[in-house]
Amino acid sequence: MFTLLAIGFVVLLVFLAKRMNEQQRPIYTEDEQTDRTWRLVLHVRQDVKLVTFLLGGVIVLLGIIADRV
Repeated sequence: MFTLLAIGFVVLLVFLAKRMNEQQRPIYTEDEQTDRTWRLVLHVRQDVKLVTFLLGGVIVLLGIIADRV
């Protein structure tokens, strides 16, 4: 039961993160400063996505452990 709740929670977080990422993507411009900012934001988003997936894995594992106890 806890495992299913954890998987559902992770799926919801991934869906919301992807939706917000698509909504907040800025439009490319030719300005050099904006291009540097865009690259930084892109890398930060990739790092946050990685952390989200790792935390999701931990949540699922905790759900599995809670079901066994």
